[in-house]
Amino acid sequence: MKVLILGYSNIVKKRVLSVFKEKKIEIYVASKSYKKKIPGIKKQFSSYKQALKNCKPTIVYISLPNSKHFEWAKRSLNYRCNTIVDKPITSNEKQLSELIDLSKKNKRLLVESTFFNYHVQMKKITKIYKNNRYKKIHVKFVIPKPDSKSILMSKKLQGGVLMDMGPYISSIPRLFNLKRLLKKKIRIIKNKQKLIVSIKFLINFEEGEYRGIFKFGGKYKNEIKILNGSKKSCIERVFSPPDNEFLTLKTILKNKKKIIKFKKDNCFKNFFTEVLKIINEKKYNFYYKRMLHDVNFRTSLNNRII
Repeated sequence: MKVLILGYSNIVKKRVLSVFKEKKIEIYVASKSYKKKIPGIKKQFSSYKQALKNCKPTIVYISLPNSKHFEWAKRSLNYRCNTIVDKPITSNEKQLSELIDLSKKNKRLLVESTFFNYHVQMKKITKIYKNNRYKKIHVKFVIPKPDSKSILMSKKLQGGVLMDMGPYISSIPRLFNLKRLLKKKIRIIKNKQKLIVSIKFLINFEEGEYRGIFKFGGKYKNEIKILNGSKKSCIERVFSPPDNEFLTLKTILKNKKKIIKFKKDNCFKNFFTEVLKIINEKKYNFYYKRMLHDVNFRTSLNNRII
């Protein structure tokens, strides 16, 4: 099996490469900006086109700026490659539908690489609360203001909170089975460049309340709290769980505190193991419904319509 990585991003360096190496996959990397030799890979390219043409990969992992995702996912599928795309997979439903049509036509897998929910802590908390009759879900994801030169702060490259954090926002209702919307209140803040830097919302579903703050600029916060009657639960590092630390689930029930300590877990490894299984079974439509839900929910936030 061959994997071609388009873009040598931080997520590739920190999460992706080590898992590919552990699984003893032949790795190729194409990067226009990174010129140093990358250890442990088969070959490097400075041209994405040349890499796709020459190494004939089984899987293409796209880790480019958001504005490049659709173009290179389309090229990858046209080369009949199974295609994994960093979040967000596309900027809108029309682009995603076009990619899904190509995935079907060429019988190759298409999936967005959003994998925080593959960590044991998220699996546990969704199992506890997913089918509860009514729950209140409060989520905070705040990071210090990115450097002005960061991709996150580039409108041209489709940075901003909606694109960077939107896949997290949209996945929570799906994971906790929130389906029947009743009402919503959304507040969006943009900077001088008209880039979204903050989204605050309260969305009421028949199955529960979903409240969140996702923001660039402020003290780091990355947590989800869930209330169901007299039971309260909280996990931290929810959207970026480290694979080398023990994490905890804190629960209070009738004023009695309980802490569950989780084993170290690698959520990207868990995600990629599933992807390999799906490719092997040729279930190319496995992720379509999930991706369509999430991209629709994310883009509708900006329109204030859900």
